[in-house]
Amino acid sequence: MELFENQKTKIVGRKEAAHRDLMYAKNLFDLVIELRRGKPFIPKGVHRFKSFEESNEWSLKMMTRT
Repeated sequence: MELFENQKTKIVGRKEAAHRDLMYAKNLFDLVIELRRGKPFIPKGVHRFKSFEESNEWSLKMMTRT
């Protein structure tokens, strides 16, 4: 750190942390739970597929099922 001790630094700007409040998303989460009627998006368990494409197709099918 001796190399940088004599160098002055200048702060040009500061980026404030984004304020995110989960209470705004609560209504969306409640709607998703109500629409799914308690069914999980993807059934639990071990699922084996021959390819990533087959896995992606199955996952999409499970998430969009009625």
